[in-house]
Amino acid sequence: MGFWSKLVILTLAVLAFFYVKVNFFDTPHTPHVKVEKKLTVEEQVAEPPQKTQQQQEPVKKASKEPERPKTYVTVYFLGMDKNNSSIFKTVKREVPADKNKLKFALTQLVAGPTQYEKNLGVYSEIPKNVQIMGVVESDKKIIIDVSSNIQTGGGADSLYSRFKQLIKTAIANSSPKKPIYLYIDGKQAEVIGGEGIMITQPLRENSLDG
Repeated sequence: MGFWSKLVILTLAVLAFFYVKVNFFDTPHTPHVKVEKKLTVEEQVAEPPQKTQQQQEPVKKASKEPERPKTYVTVYFLGMDKNNSSIFKTVKREVPADKNKLKFALTQLVAGPTQYEKNLGVYSEIPKNVQIMGVVESDKKIIIDVSSNIQTGGGADSLYSRFKQLIKTAIANSSPKKPIYLYIDGKQAEVIGGEGIMITQPLRENSLDG
């Protein structure tokens, strides 16, 4: 057998050896094979986390609303002058935004002066526990309803002073174009207290002067 014949046979034998090794002895996955991860359905359709609106846009500072002009009511109390005579004393009260101006003024009146005001000699003839039962305002008139205990206690001078406080406070804080009527426990007042003080209506500064 010639040299070339031996070389061909050797080559065929080597090829046959590698063919058998690869097909019958190697593992199905060789070390260099890259195994790709199969995504789940959720991973396939899931969107990346969205930025919140706060992350997407800078926080806008709340615009400062214009301040509401302050509104005050005038409340009439009493005091003494240098001659030791009784006179009317006015105080101011700031009205909360959600309050009716006239009703707020009247509730402040029956509540009486503050301790600071008392220290300055301010007082009231209106008895404690008097209540403003209602303030009803229509297109044509205003009705103020107060509890009947506003008539109790004190003499004629005290009754006169307390109702003057009420009348002056009501007129100062209501529409000047609307007449004001005073009711006591739901009935229009005509005579005040046991002293029989007559009151003319609608209310005016001189309603108690006969």
